[in-house]
Amino acid sequence: KDEEVIVVGGGDSAMEEATFLTRFAKRVTIVHRRDVFRASKVMYERAVNHEKIEIKTFKNVSSWLSDDNGLTGAVLEDPRDGSKENIDCTGAFIAIGHKPITKFLEGQIETDSSGYILHKENTMTSKDGVFAAGDVVDTRYRQAITAAGMGCQAAIDAEKWLESQH
Repeated sequence: KDEEVIVVGGGDSAMEEATFLTRFAKRVTIVHRRDVFRASKVMYERAVNHEKIEIKTFKNVSSWLSDDNGLTGAVLEDPRDGSKENIDCTGAFIAIGHKPITKFLEGQIETDSSGYILHKENTMTSKDGVFAAGDVVDTRYRQAITAAGMGCQAAIDAEKWLESQH
């Protein structure tokens, strides 16, 4: 509470995260590598017009600064000229895309056009005995708590499937 935090990213997730964090943080700095944002106009406007949010464009986090108590800041680098600046922060939230890492399953398990695994029944995939949960199937919530719940569902489904095989 009342901390200075940064959010790295330029899409809807970053804008939503930054706007949400204003409830708790003294200041939220959005760090984005370009000056064009992928966020929807509504999400971008909500963030850019918030008094607690500062936006830094053409910046990448090149390193994190810390002491014995934890995070103290970030070094931001401009990719165009290499210039650097330090900013204070005690919290960092990385909100860069939500692309599932499922390419290794290509041709084995059915996915949608974005790579999210499709469920055949409950948490079972298109391949009998293979179950999926969490961010590789969740296109909406993408939260640790929902992934954990889905993991429990997949475990129960796997147990029931194994029992049915013997």
